[in-house]
Amino acid sequence: MEKLIKDFEIPNKKIETWKFTDLNKVFEKNKFEPFVKKNLTNKNESTTISSNIKNNIFFNNENNFIIFENGYLKKINIKTKNLEIKTSKNNSKTFKKNFDRKDNLLEINNAFMNDNLIIKIKKNTKIKEPISIFYYNCEKNKYLINNKINIFLEENSEAEINEIFFSNNKSIYWNNVHNYISLKKNSKLWHYKIQLESAAALHSSSSNVDCENSSVYNSFIFSVGGNMSRIEVTSSINSADINFNIKGLYLAKTNQHHDITTLMQHKHPESNSNQHIKGILQKNSSGVFQGKVIVSQDAQKTDAFQFNQNLLLSETAEVNAKPELEIYADDVKCSHGATTGELDEEMLFYLRSRGLKREEAKKILVEGFINELFDDVENKDLKKKLLLTSKKIIY
Repeated sequence: MEKLIKDFEIPNKKIETWKFTDLNKVFEKNKFEPFVKKNLTNKNESTTISSNIKNNIFFNNENNFIIFENGYLKKINIKTKNLEIKTSKNNSKTFKKNFDRKDNLLEINNAFMNDNLIIKIKKNTKIKEPISIFYYNCEKNKYLINNKINIFLEENSEAEINEIFFSNNKSIYWNNVHNYISLKKNSKLWHYKIQLESAAALHSSSSNVDCENSSVYNSFIFSVGGNMSRIEVTSSINSADINFNIKGLYLAKTNQHHDITTLMQHKHPESNSNQHIKGILQKNSSGVFQGKVIVSQDAQKTDAFQFNQNLLLSETAEVNAKPELEIYADDVKCSHGATTGELDEEMLFYLRSRGLKREEAKKILVEGFINELFDDVENKDLKKKLLLTSKKIIY
C-alpha cells in the first residue's frame, strides 16, 4: 500500500527533542506534498546548468560538484581521481543502529525519496579540490523534497564537502535531507553546510557521523535562509584519538526560526568533541541551540566542550538554549555553557566617541562577534564568501 504524507506524524512540540521547534505548525499552513518529477525516463533531458546556479557565489565550475534540482539529480562533475560518486536505489539500510531518531523525519525521507547518492573517497587519497553539493529548488508549488547522501572516507583519506541549499525567491517547499557519514581510520573530513533557502522554505536536515580510530570531523554550519530551519549533527565516537568539531552560525531576520541541534555520543576512551555555536537574532526572529553530550561508562579521558552565544538585536527576538551533559564516566573533562545578550552599550559609546556613527559602531561589534567562528575555516576562498554573505544578511 502506497504511503501518504498524512500517514506520518510531523515533528511538533509534543516531542521532547522538538520542544522549541514546531515543524507541524509550518506544515499545516502549507500542506506540502511529495514532489514527483514528470518524465523520469526521459534520457534526453537537458543537463544544462541553470544561470541561478552558475551565479551562486559558492559555485565554481573548476571544482567537483553535484547538482540537485527540485530534489532530482541534475549533474555530476568529477575532476579528481579516486573519487566515486553514484546514485543508489537502497534508501533505508545505510543508517546504522548508532543513530536512533525520536521522530519520523527519516521514515518520511525513505518513503518519498527523490534521489539517493553515494560519495566515496578511496583509501590513501587526499582530495585537494572541494566537493560541492548544490540543492537548488525553483518550483513554486508547495512540495516536499527528500534526498539522502551517503559519504564514505576510507582509511587515510581526506576531503572537503560543501552542501549549499538555495532556491529562487518565490519557491515554497520543505527540504528534508539526511546524510550518513562514515570516517575510517586516520580519515579527515571538512564538512560545510550552507543554508540559504527562500524566505518561505521549511528546512530539516541531519548529518549522522560514524567515527573510527584517529579520524577527524570538522563541521561548519551556516544557517541564514528559510522560514523555519532545523539542522542536526549526531556523532558516534567509536574509538580513541577522534577529534569531532562543530562551529555554527545562525542569522535570523523578521519572523525566521533557526534551530541547531547536536548529539555527541562518546563511546570509547580518549577522544575529543568541541562545539561552538553563535546566533544573531533580529526583529521577531527566534533561535534554538540544543546540544547534548553523552559520555558512556567506558569512555574515560573524554574531553568534551560545548558553548552557545547569542546576540539579540531586537527586543522582540528570542532564543532558547539547552546545553546538556550526560556523563557516566568519572575521569573526564567536560563543560558546557550558554550566553544571551545585547550589544554592549559601553563599547558602542566608546566607538562613537571616536567619531563613528551608531550604525557603524554596531557593525563593528557584530562583525567582531562572528569573526571568531571563521578562524578555523581552512578554505580561504570559502571563508571570504561566508563572511561576505554574513554581512549582506546582517546589514
